[in-house]
Amino acid sequence: MTLSRRAALAAAAALPFVPRSLWAGEDGTLMRGNRYEPATLDPHKVNTTYELAIAGDLFEGLVTFDAEGQAKPGLAASWSTSPDGKRYTFRLREGLTWSDGVPLTADDVVYSFRRLLDPATAGVFAALLYIVRGARLVNAGNAPAADLGVSAPDPLTVIIELDAPAPYLPQILANAYCAAVPRHVIAAAGDNWTRPGTLVSSGAYTLESWRPHESVVLVRNGRYHDGANVRVARVVYVPTEDLTSAVARFRSGELDMQLDVPLSQVERLRSELPLETRLSPTLITYYLAINTTQPKFGDGRVRRALSLAIDRDVLTQKVLRGGEVPAASFVSPMVSGYKPPQMEFAEAGVDVRLAEARKLLTEAGFADVPLSVTYSHSSSLDLRRIAVVIAGMWKRIGVQTTLFNTEGKVHFANMRQGNFDVAFAGWQADYNDPLGFLYVLDSNTVRSNYARYRNLAYDGLLAKAAGMENAGVRAGLLREAEALVMRDQPIIPLYHGVTKNLVSRRVVGWRANAVDVHLSRYLSLAS
Repeated sequence: MTLSRRAALAAAAALPFVPRSLWAGEDGTLMRGNRYEPATLDPHKVNTTYELAIAGDLFEGLVTFDAEGQAKPGLAASWSTSPDGKRYTFRLREGLTWSDGVPLTADDVVYSFRRLLDPATAGVFAALLYIVRGARLVNAGNAPAADLGVSAPDPLTVIIELDAPAPYLPQILANAYCAAVPRHVIAAAGDNWTRPGTLVSSGAYTLESWRPHESVVLVRNGRYHDGANVRVARVVYVPTEDLTSAVARFRSGELDMQLDVPLSQVERLRSELPLETRLSPTLITYYLAINTTQPKFGDGRVRRALSLAIDRDVLTQKVLRGGEVPAASFVSPMVSGYKPPQMEFAEAGVDVRLAEARKLLTEAGFADVPLSVTYSHSSSLDLRRIAVVIAGMWKRIGVQTTLFNTEGKVHFANMRQGNFDVAFAGWQADYNDPLGFLYVLDSNTVRSNYARYRNLAYDGLLAKAAGMENAGVRAGLLREAEALVMRDQPIIPLYHGVTKNLVSRRVVGWRANAVDVHLSRYLSLAS
């Protein structure tokens, strides 16, 4: 049965009020349902795809994404690569300025890379740049920022030197966490530089207002280098943690786009809104992070037992039912040129896995006193459904599970701080390469290595792969590294996901892509 307009409006009324002037469409406003309240708008400190969506509209780096999710020139008009593939030379566009009119130069870009790699910044994505000469040492605080292989020989040129060829570098640089940030504003305002009225941007939009738990409003940046082609005048990002209400808001016309939908409504939406419902595969794996610093999880047999007890076929076919694929590896099978190693017992039947799980728990000392686990997830009916199902699967091997949920930004903060037992998480690779997943578990990447996994052999394999020029040998090293993870199970891969977007017919220019990036600058609104 189709949801009536009255029912949709009633459901929407339960959410924070957004004035009609911001969503009616007469003023060229795009309303984007964005899942969670952002914890920050600082592109170097963002932690989630929801924050990256906003940061991508506000800030730009040397490279950016096109509508198809491919790397294209951003602040740089062009770039070239040395014959050995270890040196990239970027030529900036002439006449670039920040949104306040201050000239934007190559020195600003160098400053931004150094800030991202500064350990004081604690950037989640900093480790992705370890391919840059000196980046690992700088990020660890063992070398000065000047040792980073990023330089500006003149105001329009930026040179990036690598330890080994990395043809995927432009794909990394296209992400908002590699964006240029305003040194002159940060120097004056410190941590308050991202507040409305203070924030100065380098992207297609600048910040008009930020009302916590209500909206983040962006307006077109009149000084953006490609401003003539930016059609939408205002973008309003609305946190939509209650997905059921978010769908109602979309149906009522209050939202033009919505990131993610309830699992229970996927089939109905595909039937009733076939043109608006956009489901597509992407480079994302959902998993459970296990806090390995806790004594009860220090034994790998306990972690493997928890993993063995989960029936991923039931999870994907009976609970999710959106085209998700059971995960026997952390790296997505969509990554090209790489065959992920599978977990032990991945092909075994349920009874065999359960018997092995009980045996492992007994060996680990949980024969008489059952293992007690607190399972954390962000507030969502869908994530609760998944948690309840997994808790039931664990009960079959004698594990007692307590469910704990908080709002999204609190959940992610707890994971970064290590305040959890087992926590639901997802990781979307920023580029098509196994390292886009595997770097997350490097012991140096504390803020994204939620499990606090520390395996020096694993770290060594990643470091060796980073300096390897032979693609086949490099893939072998990364496969060997992932095999250690599948053996140690600091994380429990659950399923490889699909993106679930709702896009109004009046939104023109939206394109499905593997990285699920949809910059507002490429969109327009039909009358």
